[in-house]
Amino acid sequence: MRIDWSHVSKIYEPQESIRGYYQKRTRHMGLLDFSASVRRGITVILGPEGSGKTTLLRLTGTLMVPDDGRITFQDSNGEGYVWSKGSVITSGISSLGDLKEKIGYIPHTKKLDHDITVELSLLHLAQLRRVPNPKKRSAEMITKWGLGAYRRTPLHELSGGSLKRYLLAQSLIVSPKIWILDEPTKGMDELGKRLLWQELIDQPADRITLIATTDDMELAECADDLMLLESGSCRRLGRKKWLTASVPEGTVSAWYKAMQAFSKLRSSQR
Repeated sequence: MRIDWSHVSKIYEPQESIRGYYQKRTRHMGLLDFSASVRRGITVILGPEGSGKTTLLRLTGTLMVPDDGRITFQDSNGEGYVWSKGSVITSGISSLGDLKEKIGYIPHTKKLDHDITVELSLLHLAQLRRVPNPKKRSAEMITKWGLGAYRRTPLHELSGGSLKRYLLAQSLIVSPKIWILDEPTKGMDELGKRLLWQELIDQPADRITLIATTDDMELAECADDLMLLESGSCRRLGRKKWLTASVPEGTVSAWYKAMQAFSKLRSSQR
C-alpha cells in the first residue's frame, strides 16, 4: 500500500452566518501545493496547530475533496484509486466505495451525539461492513479495548478515555489497510495509551498508519517515518532513525524542537 499526494491544496473560504450577516474571516489555507509520498508502516505527522495536519488527514480519509491536486492510493495488488475534484465530478463518490472500506479514521472529538449503546453500535457497524460473525467480532473489540463496563452505555455519555477507546475499537472493527489517527492521545487515559501502543507494535505489515500529533512526542517515537508540516506544506519527510540521528539526543522531541528553532530563525531573516 502506498499513498501519493500530488500538489494538493485546500482553502477555507469566509462564510456567511445563517442569518445572512457576513462573518469577518480571512481565507485560511489548509494545505498549499502539498506533495509527498508514504509507504506501509507508521508515519507520524508533526506540526504546530494550524499547520494543516487535520486537513491532510481529512482529505486522505476522503472526508473532504481537495480544491486542487490529487491523492493516489496504490494497493499491493496494483489497484489504484484517485481522490480529486475531477474524479468526484466524473465518477462520483460512490465509485470509491472499495477505497473507503480500506480506511479507518479516528477524528479528534470530545463528544458523540448518538443514543445507541457501545455494544449495539459496534455490532451494527460490523454487520454493515459485512464482517464474518459480527457478534463475535464486536465482543472481541469490546474486550480488547477495555469497554466491558461500558457495553450498555449510550455513546453520548462517553467521554475522555472511554470515548477514545471506543473510537479506536470502531475504527478497527474491520482491519483497515489505512489507519488515520488525529491527536489520538488527547484526553486518553493510561489504559488507552498502553492499548494503542500495543496495537501500533503489532499492526499488520501491510498497513499504512498516519498519526497527527502536536504535543505527544512519546507517541511519535513509534514512527517509522516522520513528516513535518509548516503552513500547509511538507517541510521534512524521512525515516525517523535518520532524522533523529541529526540531533545529539537522538529523540523525536529533540529533532522537532530543532526544526521549530530553525523555522523561527528562517522567518526572522525574511
